[in-house]
Amino acid sequence: MADSKTSTSTDHGSVLVVDDDLIECRSLSEFLKLDGYQVDSATSGQEALDKLRQSSFDILLADVNMPEVTGFDLLHEVNKNCPDTAVILITGYGQIEGAVRAIKEGAYDYITKPLIDDGVKMVIDRALGQQQLKKENVELKKQLGLLGGEGELIGRDHKMRKLVELIDAVADSRATVMLTGESGVGKTLGARAIHSRSPRKDARFVEVSCGSLPESLLESELFGHAKGAFTGAVADRKGKFEVAHGGTVFLDEIGDAPLSMQIKLLRVIQDNVFERVGDTETIRADVRLIVATNKHLEEEVEAGRFREDLFYRIKVVTLEIPPLRERLGDLKRLAEYFLDKYVAENDREITGISEAALQVMQAHDWPGNVRELENVIERAVILSQTSEIQPRDLPFDASGGAEPPPEETWQGLGDPSVVLPLKESLAKPEKEILRRALHGDGWSRARAAEALDINRSTLFKKMKRHGLERPPEDVAMDADE
Repeated sequence: MADSKTSTSTDHGSVLVVDDDLIECRSLSEFLKLDGYQVDSATSGQEALDKLRQSSFDILLADVNMPEVTGFDLLHEVNKNCPDTAVILITGYGQIEGAVRAIKEGAYDYITKPLIDDGVKMVIDRALGQQQLKKENVELKKQLGLLGGEGELIGRDHKMRKLVELIDAVADSRATVMLTGESGVGKTLGARAIHSRSPRKDARFVEVSCGSLPESLLESELFGHAKGAFTGAVADRKGKFEVAHGGTVFLDEIGDAPLSMQIKLLRVIQDNVFERVGDTETIRADVRLIVATNKHLEEEVEAGRFREDLFYRIKVVTLEIPPLRERLGDLKRLAEYFLDKYVAENDREITGISEAALQVMQAHDWPGNVRELENVIERAVILSQTSEIQPRDLPFDASGGAEPPPEETWQGLGDPSVVLPLKESLAKPEKEILRRALHGDGWSRARAAEALDINRSTLFKKMKRHGLERPPEDVAMDADE
């Protein structure tokens, strides 16, 4: 700030005072400084605009009636570019129309002249209190792994918390980010989370699936085409990179992009330039690129199906989204989120998920990850005839997590007339055996390995395979671990 504090009292927040009346501006600034606020001042709207673009403020306190750049002009600038700044407008006595307009257009509050010191302080303190609540709410959402808006990731599991921390760290940068993980884990949500927390959040987020379009259409989709470039091209058309100028392009399934397209993508990443199909004019686009894949691109490079230079260009930052089976502690929270969503969409009177149904879902392997869970809950909401989701409402074998009928020798095998591959058939009983051994011994690997008569490294590999590295929330990990 240009002005330093002149009081040793507690710093209450930063305020930019704007008034073209020099005496009024100085008087108000000095009062606020003496009361412990960090204060900067401006005697014109244009000067205030320059300061807003250079520094951040908790409060903008501005007179409405100023020449050239008015208080309302400043309000619009703050609404557009300074979402963390609360605006308080100063209006003339009796100008009720201006006061109403101020509130309608997004001002926190207004005060009228002649100004009363205690009244000004009360409004500012109230605005600061609301700003603090907003900040605390955002921080709480970070801690819970909840990213609002279009980028909504849900989870308290340690892996998801780490992912959210990494998203926070990379969001402000221009670096290309590669999201990896199995199909259905939520890579699109991860990309939206990065975009929504970046300086580009007010620009476009454009998604393209590289695996769903043939090469000829993919090139036109990404880069656009000129009129007459091919049959049916009756007009010029912008591509996704051009549309997303200033924003983010998310390329899903980039491992499926043809080699010829990979060359063009490499050029865009390196130089931010491209040409439309059938045109020679070079177009420049400022975009942040996020890519996703469920393939092992190192293997694709070795097999000659993916360019090595492009691989290293997109692997600036790699974030892995864990599969659902490795964060089962989040399953209940996710299931309840989808339950609320589809109960509202289908206007159903379902209040929750029964404990028995949750146990069945905990025992399921979730090969389709979060996407499968969402589909399961949507189906259950539609089919359920009770106020709670029951095991019978679930599409997979309900014996996976509950006690099996006496005639079944192995748990989780389902219909005895259906023969599955041996590895798949043994997976569920093995997971249940491991879970029981760990649970009974306070999740101690040493004691569980001894009880199962296997070494600890073998136990750990099996735990990792079945997503059992960490205990459920209601089980404390033994101190020896």
